[in-house]
Amino acid sequence: MQLKHESVGPKSRGTEHGSIKNVVIIFSKVPVAGIVKTRLIQDSSLDAEAAALLAQAMLKDTIVLSAESNASEIVIGFTPADERESMERIVKEVVKERHLERPITFLTQSGTNFDERFGSVVSAAFAMGSENLVILGEDLPYLPPHIINSAFSFLMEDRSNNSVVLGPAGEGGIYLVGITRHFDPEYFSKYQLFSGGVEISQFITLCKNEGRVLKLLPAFTDVDIEGDLVSLLLYVDAMKIAKKFEGFYFPSYTADAITQLRLIVLEHRGGTRHRRIGIMRA
Repeated sequence: MQLKHESVGPKSRGTEHGSIKNVVIIFSKVPVAGIVKTRLIQDSSLDAEAAALLAQAMLKDTIVLSAESNASEIVIGFTPADERESMERIVKEVVKERHLERPITFLTQSGTNFDERFGSVVSAAFAMGSENLVILGEDLPYLPPHIINSAFSFLMEDRSNNSVVLGPAGEGGIYLVGITRHFDPEYFSKYQLFSGGVEISQFITLCKNEGRVLKLLPAFTDVDIEGDLVSLLLYVDAMKIAKKFEGFYFPSYTADAITQLRLIVLEHRGGTRHRRIGIMRA
C-alpha cells in the first residue's frame, strides 16, 4: 500500500494527556455529485447535486466538531483518489472560515472493497505514528465532540491496549470505531467487519475470537436514508430555537445547506411516522 499524505495546519501537537497521539480519522467519499449519498438519492426526492451539497456541508461540520475534540490531529481518509483537489479545496475552505488550528492530513483509501479501504487508511495512520484512532464517517454532523473524547478516554484507560470502542447506529450499524495501535488492520478484511453483514455482530465476533474488550458509546444515527434526513432536519429546527440543548452539536454548515436547498419535512396526515422530505416552494 502506498502512503499518500499532505498536512494542512501547524505541526501536530500532543493532547492534555501528554505526548500520546490521539487521531480522528474522517472516512469519507469526496462530496461530488453522483459519488456520494447514492442510497439517499434513491430513497428520497434529492437529486445528485443536492445530495452532494448536503454531503459537503456535513463533511465540513464533521471537521469542525472533530477539531473541537481532544484529538491532536485529524486525518481525512478519502476516495476516489482522482478527486483529491476537490477534497483539499473543501478542507482548506473550512480551515480558513473557522480558523482551525488542528493539523489535517489527507490519506487516499486503497483496496477493492470497504474493509480493505478502511484497513488501508488505518495502516497508513499507524505508520504515521498514531497511537489511538477514532474513526467516523462524514454523515453525523450533530455528533457532540465529547463523544470523541469519551472514545479516546475508553482507549487510554485500558493499559493492556486491548479495547475496541464502538458507537452504535441504527439497524446494527456503527458510526464510530475506536482502536489502539495494537489493533491489527488486517482484522477488517479477516472478519469482514463492514462487508459481512451487521457491523456490530461482526465486531462482537472479532472481540470474542481475539480477546478484545468491547466498550460502547451512546447510540446516534448517521444520515443514510430519507428517514435519517427527516430526523436531521427536525433536530436542526429544534436546536435553532432551543434555549439550551444537550447531546447535540449544532451543525451550522448543514443547517445552511438545508436552508439553501429549501428542504422541509412534509406533513403526513393520518400518521406520525414515515414522513418524507420535500422542497419549499419559492
